[in-house]
Amino acid sequence: MGTGTASCLHIMKAAGQNHGASRRQFLRGGARYTLLAALGAVSAILFKRSGGKLSGQTCRNQGICCTCTVFAGCGLPQALSAKQTKRGGLS
Repeated sequence: MGTGTASCLHIMKAAGQNHGASRRQFLRGGARYTLLAALGAVSAILFKRSGGKLSGQTCRNQGICCTCTVFAGCGLPQALSAKQTKRGGLS
């Protein structure tokens, strides 16, 4: 074998090693983004399950929602029920 063949094999080995490193990086990145997407999905499910209401809210208008000034952003059960009724039933 000549020197050209030996240097060609050396280049091919080096290229193969870089390919393995990029595959590893690809798998790490894929796992990272899959975990991030799963975390976002679980967060969205838990937020939806809570009804989207903020903790610590108190009723300002003694349960009379139609004249309340914070009705649009309220997440209390009375307001949610009034919003469903206003939309026309269950959704």
